[in-house]
Amino acid sequence: MATKLEQARSFKALAADSDMPGVKKSDLYRVDPRLIEEEEGFNLRDYEDPDVIAHIESFARAYLAGQHVPPLLLRTSADGRILVVEGHCRRRGALLAIERGADIKYLDALPFKGNDVERVNVMIKSAEGLKLKPLEIAFGYLRLRRFGHNNVEIGRDQGVTPARVEQLLLLATANSDVHQQVKSGRVAVEAAIEAVRKYGDDAGAFLSGELAKAQAQGKSKVTRGTMRGPSLPPKVVGNVVSAVRGAVESFDRATLKRLASLESKGADELEGVRIEVDAKVLLDLVHATTEIKESEAKLIERKKAAEQRASQKKIDGMDDAAPQAGDEAGNDDAQDEDPLLAQAESLVRALGSGSISHLEQELSVGYNRAASLLVELQSKGVLGQTDSSGNCRVL
Repeated sequence: MATKLEQARSFKALAADSDMPGVKKSDLYRVDPRLIEEEEGFNLRDYEDPDVIAHIESFARAYLAGQHVPPLLLRTSADGRILVVEGHCRRRGALLAIERGADIKYLDALPFKGNDVERVNVMIKSAEGLKLKPLEIAFGYLRLRRFGHNNVEIGRDQGVTPARVEQLLLLATANSDVHQQVKSGRVAVEAAIEAVRKYGDDAGAFLSGELAKAQAQGKSKVTRGTMRGPSLPPKVVGNVVSAVRGAVESFDRATLKRLASLESKGADELEGVRIEVDAKVLLDLVHATTEIKESEAKLIERKKAAEQRASQKKIDGMDDAAPQAGDEAGNDDAQDEDPLLAQAESLVRALGSGSISHLEQELSVGYNRAASLLVELQSKGVLGQTDSSGNCRVL
C-alpha cells in the first residue's frame, strides 16, 4: 500500500494533514523588490569593489534568465518599512534586471526574527555566494563590540578564536589610510594588523614606505614577509636550535658551575679564558653556522634577481603594480607565513592539541605571535576551534 508521500498530493495538503508531522509550511512570502529598502550603513559590503559589482551582475543575469535565486531575509521596521537583513546583492541584482526589462513582480522572502546583534551575525556569516573580505568582517566585529559583545562571545558566534577577533578589531579601529591600503590590495591584512599593533597612528606612513621597498624588489604588495625581510628556512632554524641545545645539554655540572661563575665578569676579564668542549659539539655548531651562511647567500641571490627583474620591467615600460605569471607577487600567502609555523605545527601534532600559552612557552614568543600562529594552524586545518579552556584539538 502506497504511503501518503508516495501518493500524488501537494505539499500544501501534506502540511495540512495532522497525520504528517514531517511536512510543515514555512513562512515564505512574496514581496515586490521595489518595496524592499536597505538600511543605511547596515551592510558591510563595498559596492565599489569590482568583485561585488560582478556578484550583483551575476544575480541580474540569473533573474533575467528565470533561474532560481535563494529567498531574501527581510524585516519590518517600526514605521512599516521593509528592510533587507540578508540578500542585499540579490535585491540590487533584481532591480538591475528590472531596469533591463525583466518582468519581476515579486521576490521570495523569509521574515527575520531576532535582535540587532543577531542581524549583524547573520549578515557576517551568510554572505551568499561571495564571502566578505577580512576588512569588511573586521567592521562587522567592531559593530558587535559596540553592541556590548566581548571577544569571546564574538568568536563563539562566528566560529573563530578570540585572538582572531582581537586582531581584526585592531584593523577595524586603524586610521582610514590603512583601510584604503588594504582595500586597494597593496597591503596584506596580516601585514596591516602587525603594522597597526607596532606603529599605531603612524602605521599608514610606515606601510607606504614598505610598499615602496617591496616594489623596488619587484613585488606588488606589502606582506609580513616583505616587512620582516628574507628569513631562514624553518629546517635551517631547527638545525641551529638543535645544535645549540645539544651543546648546552652536553656540559657537565662542573662546566655549568664554572660558566655561572663567569657570568658577572666583563668582556675584558673573559678574554683568553678557555673551557673544554667535546669536538662533536663544536662540529655541530660549525655545521649549523655553515647552513646559515649558505641560506643567507641564497637569500641575497634571490633578492638581487628580484631587483634585476624589477629594473628590467621599468626598462621595458611594464607596470610594476601588475603581478606577472610566476612572479613572487602571486605567492603572498607563502611569503606571509610565519617562519615558526612549521615548528609550531610539529609541536601541536606531537601533543595532539595546542594553545596560545603553550606556544608562547615552547617557542619563546610573545602572546600576539603565539595567537597568530594558532590562527594560522586553524586556517590550515591543523587545529580545530578553541574550546572553553583555550585549547585546540589537532584535527
